[in-house]
Amino acid sequence: MKYIGPFFRMNSLSQEEICGQLFHFSKESIKSLVLNSRCGCISPLRNSKKDSSLEKLGIQKYSPLLCIYKKASPVFIHNKASQGFDSSSFKREINPSTNALMTMSVLELSDYYSRFNDDSNEKALDKFFKNISKEQLEFYYNNLRNNEGIFVTKKNIFSASNKDANLIDKDRKFVFSDQAFMMTAYYMHSLVTSDDETKKDYENFSNQILQMFIDYKDALYDLSFDEGCKTLIAFNIFFSYSNNQTIIPLITDLCEFLTNKFNEKDYYVNSFDSCCIFAINLMYSYEHTGLFMFKEKCDEIMEKLISLYNEEENIIQKLTDKKEIKYSSFDITFYFLAIVLYSTKTAKSKEYKNMISNIYKKYILNSGIITSWPKAPTLDDKERYKKFTTLSKDMLDETFFSMPNLTSPEENGIASIILKGITYSPKKDKFETPKKTFDSSKNMFILFLFLFMLKDNFYDCLSLNEEESQVSSEPVTDEDETEYVNAEIVTETIPN
Repeated sequence: MKYIGPFFRMNSLSQEEICGQLFHFSKESIKSLVLNSRCGCISPLRNSKKDSSLEKLGIQKYSPLLCIYKKASPVFIHNKASQGFDSSSFKREINPSTNALMTMSVLELSDYYSRFNDDSNEKALDKFFKNISKEQLEFYYNNLRNNEGIFVTKKNIFSASNKDANLIDKDRKFVFSDQAFMMTAYYMHSLVTSDDETKKDYENFSNQILQMFIDYKDALYDLSFDEGCKTLIAFNIFFSYSNNQTIIPLITDLCEFLTNKFNEKDYYVNSFDSCCIFAINLMYSYEHTGLFMFKEKCDEIMEKLISLYNEEENIIQKLTDKKEIKYSSFDITFYFLAIVLYSTKTAKSKEYKNMISNIYKKYILNSGIITSWPKAPTLDDKERYKKFTTLSKDMLDETFFSMPNLTSPEENGIASIILKGITYSPKKDKFETPKKTFDSSKNMFILFLFLFMLKDNFYDCLSLNEEESQVSSEPVTDEDETEYVNAEIVTETIPN
């Protein structure tokens, strides 16, 4: 029996619970999208041998993605063989940045499961997700590059009578952020493989992309503010994993260029999300370069962003004269993450505690921008306990993972995703949500940032941060890496 109901627990969420919930949401969302959505080209298993460890974890019918398409309906369609999104709703464009971020998220999942004991069923997911990430990266290398070797957006074209993929160039344009995120994804996998040849190949390939940026760094000064921010966050993330000092001059030059560009125009009006991600970039750029001018600019922008929050009405005020306020998913999540990161970096968590909690509850939990929320681990699940011990003294409350009043995917049949945006009426104090559509470019960026930026807090709460990690603490063996084969690409069944 519990006396304190959901309402009171919800109004006393700590920052640890908020980070725990978002990490859990992102982890389970990525797992579901990669294994069960069928929203992309699908990897065939080499054989039909079942993994008993995966079966015990409830992972039986799965179709690992080699790549993910741009858009789809997030409603699950079930049949005897599998489940997945409605294939008739697919927009079959394949974007390099989106797919790199998916693989980076998969590798973060691998890191999470690597922390389980060797004799646990969950440990099998470490190897499982490493295998998937390698298959994805091989697919990108062979299929998402143009004749010049540059990663470009592709489109999958095939007829109902032919299920094999036929990829053509959708956009021949060179996009810096696409190359930057791919550079990071290949480097991340080089950290986890025990096969020396694979490690060398992936690291060298990543370094070739880095050298390209160095050779053509003058072209960075032609980037738009939005594209520059995306490229810079990829650079900062790459450095966080690699500690490769070679990229520091690029971070310095690009961040300084974006600072000058930011001063030329009022981006708060029409590019609110870019202002927020730029503030995040400035925090990381200062941390990585030690240049105080980045901290000063960050403080200036954060002061402005914080001033846009109306504490009395709990509203993020966008500089618009319209009666209704439109928020993109990037607006909400980047603003939220900027505040969380700033409160941590400046050691002002107590000062911003209520602001973070109120924004989280109103704009993420209660606005309708989240379609469903994964259930919390059960009391029998090791994930419910600190250090995965299953000891009662280490049990975490349900609110560390989810709120009791949230609808799960099992209940409404909709994948746990973040919608493209919402509209808020201050007069009615009410949100309106658009048609439920899965946008992979929005989701993969946000879900990865949740995993990347909140993992330290999450692992602290689980007493796991003392575990050594280089994306994953235990390299996968060469034998394990061959579990999948580079067979013909399998796509979803096309309805007649």
